Amino acid sequence: MLIALTLAIISVGTIVFFGHRLLCYMRHFQELSYSKYDFNAFVLEHSIYDKKGSLISAIAALMIELTKEKIVLSLIISTITSAGLILITRWENDPLEIGPYQLQSTHKARGIYNIALTVYSIFLTVSLIIVYLIGADDDIACYWLVVIIAIQSTPIWLSLSSSIFKRI
Repeated sequence: MLIALTLAIISVGTIVFFGHRLLCYMRHFQELSYSKYDFNAFVLEHSIYDKKGSLISAIAALMIELTKEKIVLSLIISTITSAGLILITRWENDPLEIGPYQLQSTHKARGIYNIALTVYSIFLTVSLIIVYLIGADDDIACYWLVVIIAIQSTPIWLSLSSSIFKRI
């Protein structure tokens, strides 16, 4: 029961964080006229990757690893970490309101955003369940390592969602 609660808390924090990060990436994607090739080149050229969310998740994994065999403490650390991810989204500027390239809330931008958020949420949830089923069980640090990979994959979900949106 505590493991399921911990995974739910991890999922919620990560998905809220992803939603904000997705808006940040969408601003650049929109600026590049929704060209996924130009966007991917931009991401690679400028070495754009998430530092804050990944660092917070890595610290959580390390702290949990150091407190092995204590599921209640892992739950507390995961709750604090998820809250930290959510707080980051509140402290940072809203790409819809502030920035040199303010994100325009167009039909296309909303559609791509909604598809990306939905697909990502499904991916994250399924990934955490698979990690549980292949044997992570109560090793909560493993789930935070999956979160790091998921956070870093944001540009991929944006490009994929753009392709899906074109077909709808």
